[in-house]
Amino acid sequence: MRADKAERSLRAFHAVHNGMLNYLIITAASLVLSLSLTPVMIVASRKWNIMDIPNERKAHETPVPLMGGVAIYLATILSTVLYVFLFDGAKLQINIIVAFLIGISGVTMMGLIDDILSLPPKRRLVILFILALIVLVGCLQFYFPRTLLENPLLTSVMSVVVVFWIVAVTNAVNFSDGLDGLASSLSLISALAFAVIFFLQGRYQLALPTTLALCGAIVGFLTYNFHPAEIFMGDAGSMFIGFMLGILSIMSISSQSSILTFVVPVFLILIPIVDMCVSVLRRFLLGCPVMKPDKMHFHHLLVERFHSHRAAVFILVGAQAVCAGVGIAIYMLKLFIEGWILLGVLALFAIIYTILKVRRLKRQTLN
Repeated sequence: MRADKAERSLRAFHAVHNGMLNYLIITAASLVLSLSLTPVMIVASRKWNIMDIPNERKAHETPVPLMGGVAIYLATILSTVLYVFLFDGAKLQINIIVAFLIGISGVTMMGLIDDILSLPPKRRLVILFILALIVLVGCLQFYFPRTLLENPLLTSVMSVVVVFWIVAVTNAVNFSDGLDGLASSLSLISALAFAVIFFLQGRYQLALPTTLALCGAIVGFLTYNFHPAEIFMGDAGSMFIGFMLGILSIMSISSQSSILTFVVPVFLILIPIVDMCVSVLRRFLLGCPVMKPDKMHFHHLLVERFHSHRAAVFILVGAQAVCAGVGIAIYMLKLFIEGWILLGVLALFAIIYTILKVRRLKRQTLN
């Protein structure tokens, strides 16, 4: 009996050891691919004149290459495919793979086209909704609990919420891409936090390695994206990462029995979400188009306050790290109701802050 128990323990140890080694390999592969592909994209951006041209809203003063997102996308996809072929013996349904690839490839391509041609905001939203719906129908529905799928009304409501959430997170990350290294650093914190959640859940087959591949790709890109940046991720990168984080959010709560657990992914991406919501509310109260860019995002205000690009990035990344830590603690301690209460308090403060800010802006306009 003791011999059998010892043998099982030894097998479990070897399984965990081999699994950790596989994850290290896939993360390193993604990092190396990103480090290698990003300089290629710098050259390609300059050759094809896909550059971010400075204007009154932007912090940089000279044109910067704009295809870093393509390197992040390729590094993530190639390393994930490598993991599936080398280490993952699970047989994934072909429709799941196709839907996933259509969604993330489509959103990356749309972002790249937007970087080149500047698509109208409404057209981008429509395309995003279509791609999110494709991923939902072909992929994410398999992560819904069976009890939910047996109820058509609940399935419909949940489907609408999922599609809107993926679109919202994609736009939130896109909104946060305003300073060198900001969107990539915030996204890296969120991706690392999702990796922790998947590890705690035992989601070792696809969710965890895909997330680690994304982490490696972002780290490799960040090497060239810290201030002063040699390359930007562009909309191709911010929308790909945002779309990925939206999908990972749904996967992170799929094994849970209560919808209350949705508070966890909200905290893991809280800073970009709050910035987007505050921006939308501010523009609505000012009577401006909701999708019209301005210079009143959190990062703009922090640069104005501290006169330092890096200080603004560090403050926001630090705040995101705290929020992610809170999200992980909520999950581990099962404090979901308390998490929603805390989130409600933060939302109330954000609304009050925005209303006061709008009143101040209107007074300045009148004066």
